[in-house]
Amino acid sequence: MLTPGANTAIGSSTPAWTLTSSVADAFGAIAAVALLPVNERRAPTGPAALLHVEQSAWMTWSGDPAQVGCTLRLGHLPEGSDRVLLLVYRYANLGPVSALGSLTLRIDQTIHYTLDVSGQGESALILGEFYLRAGQWKFRALAEGSAYGLAAFGRRLDIELDENHPERPGGRGSAGDTTAAYATGTGFAVSGNTLLTCAHVIEGMQAIEIQAFSGRHRAEPVMVDTTNDIALLRVDAAVLQPVQVAASGGCALGDPVTAVGFPLAGFAGGGAHVTQGGVSALFGLRNDATLLQFTAAIQPGSSGSPLFDARGAVVGMVTSTVPDAQNMNFAVKAQVLAAFLEACHVPVSVPEPGALKSPAEIARAAQPSLWKIEARR
Repeated sequence: MLTPGANTAIGSSTPAWTLTSSVADAFGAIAAVALLPVNERRAPTGPAALLHVEQSAWMTWSGDPAQVGCTLRLGHLPEGSDRVLLLVYRYANLGPVSALGSLTLRIDQTIHYTLDVSGQGESALILGEFYLRAGQWKFRALAEGSAYGLAAFGRRLDIELDENHPERPGGRGSAGDTTAAYATGTGFAVSGNTLLTCAHVIEGMQAIEIQAFSGRHRAEPVMVDTTNDIALLRVDAAVLQPVQVAASGGCALGDPVTAVGFPLAGFAGGGAHVTQGGVSALFGLRNDATLLQFTAAIQPGSSGSPLFDARGAVVGMVTSTVPDAQNMNFAVKAQVLAAFLEACHVPVSVPEPGALKSPAEIARAAQPSLWKIEARR
C-alpha cells in the first residue's frame, strides 16, 4: 500500500490500472481523470488524454462511471516524454475534489494507493505519476492539489486542457447575465488578492477579468460552491481593498439595505449603480435558510453585488430574482459567505460597532472594493 511520496517499480511498460471513488458513479458525472505526458521538467510533450478524448497511440480507456480503467503503452508516448501525470478533477472547476470521498488506485492488481480527499479543498489533484528512471518504469504516489482547476493548471504549463463536461459544455448562467460566450457580473474584495462573486457568473467560462477605475486584471477561480452560488476568485497582480462582512450579526426583517454593483454592463454606463430597499424575508424560496429576500432593485449584471446594512457591512451577496414578481430578490446570507471564506482559509474583516451611514456614504466607501466581472468562454 503506497502513501503520498512513495514510489514503486512497475513490472512492464504496459500497465493496466483502475481508479474508484467511494462516491458511486462520480466519474463522468461530476468528475473525471486526465493523463498528461510530460518531460522531467513537467513540460507537456503532447496532448492530454481525457475521459472523452482518448490518445489511442499510447493509452486505452475502459471501465465505467463506478470504476475508471486504463491500459498505458508507455513505450509509445510522444517524443521527449519520460513520465505521465495522472490527474483527477471536477468538471468546470465546480467545487473541490473532496466530493469524491476516498480514491483507490490499483495498478496491475499488485500496487494499491488509497487517498482520502474528503478534506481536499482543491478542484484538481495530481494523484500520481508514471516515470522512467534508469530504464525502469515506476509509479510515484502524489497528492498535489491545484485550486485553480484543470484548465488553469494547463494554462500554467502552456497547454490547453478542456475541463468542461462533454455533454454540458456551457454554464448555467442567470437570466440576462450571459450570452453563449460572455457573462458579466459584480465582485467584491474580501482580502488583498481575492474577491467573491456568484458561481453562475463564471460557470463554464475560460477567461475571467475584473475591471474598475483602478485598472483591469486577470482572475482565476480558487473555490466554487455551486450549491450556494458562491465563487472565490484570486487576482495575483492586484492589491484589493476588502469589505467588512457582518459574519454573525446578520440583519432583521425590515432593516434597510443598499445594493451596489454593475448592472447592465455596457448599457447603463460604466460606473457602479446604487439601489436601496429593505429586508422583506429572512429566507428564500421553499424556506431556503441560506438566503434572505430584499426589495432593492437589481438588474442583469447585479449578480455578485454586495448587499450592505445601514452601517456599511455586507449582509449578503445578490444571487437571483423572480422575474415576474415585484422586487422579489435574493441574496446569500453573510453567515454563509463567512463560512465559505473560513473553509477557504480567507480571514473575514468584521466591522466594529459604528454609526449609521447614508446610502451615499456606503456607496463611496464601497467603491474601492467593487469590481466588474467579465467572463468569456
